[in-house]
Amino acid sequence: MSLCVFDVSFSFEVRSKSERGSVVSEPRLNLSLTSISAQFGRVVVVSPHMDDAILSCGGLLSRLLPVIDCLTVTVCTADPAGVNSDHPPHGIALPSLRRNEEVRALRALGCPLMQLDLLDAIYRENTHTKSPLYPTMQSLWTMPVDADSVHRQELRNRLLPISKPVGDRPTLFVTPMGIGHHVDHILCTQVVLSIVSSTDHVLLYEDFPYVVDQGAHVGLADNAQNALRRLNVRGVECLTQECDLESKVSWISCYESQIDSIFGSAEHVRPMLMKNSMNGHTVERFWKIQKI
Repeated sequence: MSLCVFDVSFSFEVRSKSERGSVVSEPRLNLSLTSISAQFGRVVVVSPHMDDAILSCGGLLSRLLPVIDCLTVTVCTADPAGVNSDHPPHGIALPSLRRNEEVRALRALGCPLMQLDLLDAIYRENTHTKSPLYPTMQSLWTMPVDADSVHRQELRNRLLPISKPVGDRPTLFVTPMGIGHHVDHILCTQVVLSIVSSTDHVLLYEDFPYVVDQGAHVGLADNAQNALRRLNVRGVECLTQECDLESKVSWISCYESQIDSIFGSAEHVRPMLMKNSMNGHTVERFWKIQKI
């Protein structure tokens, strides 16, 4: 496995209001890899779908794995009942294919993986009427509906044991901001925020590809500040992690079924990653938050 070769600490960018919206002006926090391993018992990256962790946090994970226990928890991995594999809903590759791709990607990264075997929003139904909760592609980019309470409770039940401290140190959750407004991303983080004892135990990651293609899928512009408001939190600090481009490309290449839908073609992976860059390196951004 090829790891990033930069200094073992976060590269901070504390953005002004004019640059990234309303960010609280506070002293820079000493959140280095060393401090994470000293303050937390482990790091759990919550990946709504089978590619989100690599797309948005692969570089961070590669840096943390040598110094602290890490776990990627992928939520929506279950096979839907009664779906024709030749004609999957909305033309999206079935979980049975994507699970194997994710196993390969996380194995290449060297990160332990837990797949929760819950249904993607495109397959979830109203428990009473059996009608789809999110019947169209556009409905996937909305706030979670009240009738999705069964999935919310199931996810909460699965994450609660993982949230427990390791010894006397808490677990750090790294979970999506919901840039792009995908219902599964928003719901996952709502659940995480409902189970942690403090937002100090949470980092939100900017969702790739939506952070560089903010009108992806539904043609609606979105940004970090919109995402923070939807979660009813405010950004305290934005942290930037540089990532080795070729390492990230190699992990992403494991998701063969997703390359065309996300990037258009394999040739566009590098240019698209470099749309999110600093100092000539592709980057990932994470937010410390407080509840409003």
